[in-house]
Amino acid sequence: MAKLKKLNFEQTAFFFEQLWLMVNSGMQLDDGLEILADDIEDTDISSACGFLAGKINEGDAISSAIDASGVFPKYAVKMIEIGSVTGRLDEVLKGLSEYYENRSETERTIRYAVFHPCMLFVMMAIVLVVLIVKIIPMFSDIFSQFDTGIGTAVSDIVNIAYGTGEVILVILLAVIVILAVILLVPPVKRGFLKLASVFPLTRGISRTLAQAKLADAMCMMITSGIDPEESLVHAKDLISDKKLSTQLDDCLKRVKEGEYFSDAICNSGMLPKMYARSLKIAYTSGAFDEVWRKIRTRTNDAAQKTISNLVSFAEPAIIFLLAVMIGAILLTIMIPLMDIMSALG
Repeated sequence: MAKLKKLNFEQTAFFFEQLWLMVNSGMQLDDGLEILADDIEDTDISSACGFLAGKINEGDAISSAIDASGVFPKYAVKMIEIGSVTGRLDEVLKGLSEYYENRSETERTIRYAVFHPCMLFVMMAIVLVVLIVKIIPMFSDIFSQFDTGIGTAVSDIVNIAYGTGEVILVILLAVIVILAVILLVPPVKRGFLKLASVFPLTRGISRTLAQAKLADAMCMMITSGIDPEESLVHAKDLISDKKLSTQLDDCLKRVKEGEYFSDAICNSGMLPKMYARSLKIAYTSGAFDEVWRKIRTRTNDAAQKTISNLVSFAEPAIIFLLAVMIGAILLTIMIPLMDIMSALG
């Protein structure tokens, strides 16, 4: 059998939604998965469903089958195992569907935020190639027609413009390659995220995104009936932000020492004080699940807003940079030409 392809967040969210509907309706999972494998057009999900149906027919539990497939995130596999043991598989599946739907939306927003600057850098590189290959040599030919004294003086200026254009082009191409590698190579992407969590200009954005991911995971686990302390342990595996990870460790330590869960979250500082206070009130009022849902919504909204603001700032900044660089190169050539034309007049 051909190796199954790992599902992305959007496919994972859809699969768990369908699996939740099967469990919730009382349908036999192997039958439901076989139907889904035949009906769905997405070949990756169809192959995964076929594999899982075969495993369940052989007597494997759904958690074992999902683990054996190798196409789902480790976190999801772990949650399925917990849901199967606690008898709350339907709630876990619903929570996983919502969690990966949010992750998919955030990933799309991040891709959009990176893709647009990449395209602007590509356009900038194309313009520079045209300048270096066509425009600057054309001016060089024009200047060569003047007498030797003028031609030699201006030739040095043209060479400077040509060299400057080449250096800028090399830098742009390097930036484009680096961005492409960060987007397409998962280990590099993870390393970049860790670096972004400590770099002064990006750590605020990194923390906002990490808090949204944490709230997503905690909401999913708490509403699925998983113990708060155990939820913290599993959530830690998802966090790449260094500061938030340290605060989460502190929160977990406080809980193990007997501190109330809501107080531990408040005192560790892993969530904004506003949310921590809401959890403290909810802990005594019995609205814990609902408050976590609201926190998840608000942190995701904050993450989306942060990324949108970044894009809104980055695009005009890159366009301005493009205009300045190309304008400077052209002025380097045009000013001597204007001086020559004035002298000839």
